[in-house]
Amino acid sequence: MRTDSLLEVAAVSRTGRVVTAERTAASAFMPPLHAHAADEAIHVVEGRLTVFAGADVVTVEAGETFVVAERVAHTFRVGPSGALIVFSTFAASASRYDDFLRATGPVTVGPSGSAVWAGVEDARAVVAVAAAANVSVYGPPGMLPAGAETAARAA
Repeated sequence: MRTDSLLEVAAVSRTGRVVTAERTAASAFMPPLHAHAADEAIHVVEGRLTVFAGADVVTVEAGETFVVAERVAHTFRVGPSGALIVFSTFAASASRYDDFLRATGPVTVGPSGSAVWAGVEDARAVVAVAAAANVSVYGPPGMLPAGAETAARAA
């Protein structure tokens, strides 16, 4: 994902300040399966996302917002035309949240054509950056929450 802009707002909660980041993501991009210590709003400005959050599988179109509750494992897949996305959450540090968003980009493409980490060092680096941003990483790009896997197979 490319960083387009980052905004830190003075509103404060127990989990930090409001941080809003705008990103451009390519078609089929998926971040690793992860969860934040605070709710995260995902607003699609252009394009489409499929969000996998807990047992929910939701399509979010341009102009729509989906809020992932705190500590819920989630990921998303960008639609075929790419997407412009605005993320908002509470974070202790805007720069660490931004670092996490930057670090989640895929490094290489696996045999199936899906994004994967290049190796163990890559995975360790993403996990370390995530931990500094108070984000828990549960699996590599392409991994879905257990409940969402079941819902996606049923659909």
